[in-house]
Amino acid sequence: MDLRVIILLVCLIAVVSAKIHRFSLKKRSRKTQKFPHLKQLRIDRNELRSKFGFTPLRTVNAVEEPSDNSGGSVVAEALVNSYDTNIYGVINIDGQEFTVQFDTGSSDCWVPSRHCTFCKKTCGSTVFQESKSKHFRRMSRPFSITYGSGSVEGMVHSDVLTIGDLKIENQGLGFVNSSTTCSVFDGICGMAFPALSRTKSTPIVQNMIAQKLLKQPIFSFYMKSGSSDGGSLILGGTNSSLYYGPLTYTNVTEAKYWTFHMDFIGIHDSGTKRCPSGCKAILDSGTSLIAGPAADIVHLNEAIGAQYDSTYDLWTVNCSEIGNLPNAEIGIEDKVFYIKPQTYVIVYEDICLSGFMDMRGLTYWILGDVFMRDNYSVFDVENKRIGIAPAI
Repeated sequence: MDLRVIILLVCLIAVVSAKIHRFSLKKRSRKTQKFPHLKQLRIDRNELRSKFGFTPLRTVNAVEEPSDNSGGSVVAEALVNSYDTNIYGVINIDGQEFTVQFDTGSSDCWVPSRHCTFCKKTCGSTVFQESKSKHFRRMSRPFSITYGSGSVEGMVHSDVLTIGDLKIENQGLGFVNSSTTCSVFDGICGMAFPALSRTKSTPIVQNMIAQKLLKQPIFSFYMKSGSSDGGSLILGGTNSSLYYGPLTYTNVTEAKYWTFHMDFIGIHDSGTKRCPSGCKAILDSGTSLIAGPAADIVHLNEAIGAQYDSTYDLWTVNCSEIGNLPNAEIGIEDKVFYIKPQTYVIVYEDICLSGFMDMRGLTYWILGDVFMRDNYSVFDVENKRIGIAPAI
């Protein structure tokens, strides 16, 4: 065969295999549940505290962390559930489907195994059965993860992980054998940097890049606000029809979480501008709200007329006033990005919660889905930078 023909065929194969993959995200609403009682609110907050290395304010349904880690690494990581809706996607492990949260605030991917009776009977989770997998490879590396409201533990093995038509070979996965808490998802797939991995497995995005599955070493989120679906996760590229204007890029300052420099955060026309000299922030799809230092959160909530509820330790807003509230503003690379009040106020039937949550002891900011629902977000793995533009 002519050498030029061979080269052309090789190039065509590369184009076909490395492309942009777009997957739909879904929302799982809590509207069927009543307003969460005090214990559940503390659990949710403690999960977030533990995810970022803070001691829970109060032990609630927690499991004491073992002092001896001879059975595997013991780490702190969270399952963070949305107060309003839960955005998730579907993965396939060699023919078995699981719902997972795609989390830019962690780096491990794990699902329940058939050995987790609690996961199946109490939580109603789908469990992995290795006997049904043709590519399951036993690694037998134990892991244990503790977080604010409980813990999971199990073994790390590898298998073929599929997201849509994208197939990742030999992906290291955590298979949970025991758990003390339930989540609305079966598991989590982390999309942060390898340095954050607690199971010592290569994160899914880095494996996609190494196996040349993506057109570009990037992924992006489009989380539709006020919609019945959750938007899209785009692997290997962006979709310019989903955002306005050019992307504004900011460099990652610490390749662990997706950490960057935020110019300020404030409320439009209120004179309230926090961290005016700039501060550290993390963009985290696994966090529902916007979390920040306690004193700053008080100022933001007062600026939108929120009232502090000491019984539930949260801020509430008059539901009838949402349409009259100002936009929130976040400065990044000398550009201002906005969050509508319909996005930063979480409606729970006749109760409306502020999307600005304090974390006592926190000195930086965590921008979760409240920010990402109004702003298209691009995660550039190779260049270690984040791109942001107003979402359509």
